[in-house]
Formats: sequence, C-alpha cells, structure tokens
Amino acid sequence: MRFELFGFGGAGCNIIMDSSFPSVAVGITQSDVNRCKKARKLLLDPLTLSGFADADPAVLSPDLLPLEVRESLSDNDVSIFFAGLGGFAGTNGIRTFASLAKMTNKFSISLVSLPFSVESPVRMEIALKSLDDLRKRSDLVISFENDRLASLMPKMPIDKAFRLMNAIMERPVMDLSKVMADSDVSMIRQVAQRSSVFKLGVGLGRGAMRDVEAMKEAFLSPWFDFSKEDVPSAFLVISSYPIDQGEVNGIVRDVQGELTSARLMYGVYEDPAIGDKIRVTLLVGKPLDIA
Repeated sequence: MRFELFGFGGAGCNIIMDSSFPSVAVGITQSDVNRCKKARKLLLDPLTLSGFADADPAVLSPDLLPLEVRESLSDNDVSIFFAGLGGFAGTNGIRTFASLAKMTNKFSISLVSLPFSVESPVRMEIALKSLDDLRKRSDLVISFENDRLASLMPKMPIDKAFRLMNAIMERPVMDLSKVMADSDVSMIRQVAQRSSVFKLGVGLGRGAMRDVEAMKEAFLSPWFDFSKEDVPSAFLVISSYPIDQGEVNGIVRDVQGELTSARLMYGVYEDPAIGDKIRVTLLVGKPLDIA
C-alpha cells in the first residue's frame, strides 16, 4: 500500500522533515514548510483553513475544498497526518485534511502531540477539544502527551527530547506500512471504532528471553495511563530477523492475556536491520468513555 505523510504546522513539519516516505508539508507560513526540503509544499490561507476545520464533515462536499487540497490526497492509499495540537496550523490543518479523507473514503491515521502542561491553559484546552473532534474525522488517532517525555529521558535537553518524540511518533507508521494490505482496511476500521484514541508502546528484546523482554518493555510505555483490563481494541506488530513463529505465537498469546477485553489485530515482518533483537510495537486503545 502507498503511504504518504502530511505534516501540519511547525511541529508536524518537523516530524516529516527527514522521513523516507513521500511527504507533504502543509502550513500557513513559508517558514513552516521550508524546513522540509524533500517534501511537497502546500501553503494555505488561514481563513480557509479554519473555516473547513470547524465545519461538520457530514455537510461538507470535497468540491468545496481548494483543488490543491483535494489533489494532495490522490497519490496514496493511506494518508498519515502529523500535528502538534493547540497551535493554529496544526490544529486546523489536520482536521481539514482528515475531513477530506473521510469524505473520500481514504483511510487515514492521525498522530498528534499534546502541549506541555506548563504551556498556556488555553492552548491545552484547544488541543483537547480538537483531539476529541479529530476522533470523528480520522480512522485511527494516536496521541502523545509531551509531558511524558520527561519520564523517558528526564535529563535530556528539550531539543533532543523533541527529536526523540519525532522518531517515536513515526515508529507505528513504519511498522504498519510493512504489514498492512488493502484487505485489512475494513477490519482495522472496525477494530479502531471500539476505542477513542490509541497509545503507543514499543519494546526491544535480545537474548534467550527476548520475546518476553520486548513485550514487557512495550507495556511499560509512559503513555499507557489507563487500566489494561478495560482496553477494547489493540494493534500489535512484531518484527525480527528471521521470524520465529514460536516467538510470535507466544507474544500474541501473552498480549491477549494482558488485554483480556481487547479485540486484537497483529502483523509480522522481517527486519534485517534489527540484528539479533526482536521488536514489539503496541497500539492500545482507550475505552470510548475515557477522554
């Protein structure tokens, strides 16, 4: 399947800046999009952007959107949207493009970061409201609280912390691009609809018990801030080289044992670059009644 990345505003464009995927930088200022040397660039009028972002997708028609916006989604099977919520370009850009994807039945995944708690309370309020709205527009929404970066690397300088966040946010895209097929889209939508937003956990293991080690590390994700027993849906991707089916079966069994109420989809792929390690990538869905 053809994956294409879209970065909205400064934060979104930073994430896609060095990506190997085809990408589109979307912003309202030249400085936002110019940092993405390899990406196609799309400058949009702020008034147009806010108008479409706030409109109900149910009453919108694709023909109402600017031609350059409509054409930007035509060259992919899966549209991947990145943004930092709370700012103007990211908040409004991602909702506009997610609405277009929904109207045209294009499968979309939205990955968003939430502001640090020390930032403006207004910015956080906008971000949370927009996150709730985005769930109605995008097939799969994965959210990351910036505050949790401190628990990953408490002494890391802020610029390095943001680079780490960029790599973390691209990880599920890299994994899903290796295992997704056209025939999976309908099932993924059904599984995703059982949850509100999804949270990411990644684990690496090496040695005789590498499968157990990787699974345990994935479940220690700082973004898993809710009870595992209540998780309604989850996605699991396992990568190693070569694939050991016994390890795969054991990880799937153990993950399902941890997420007893979840509908679980999983995929497997070989990754020679991983060496003698095994990687477990988990997307765990929050119950619909938990914001």
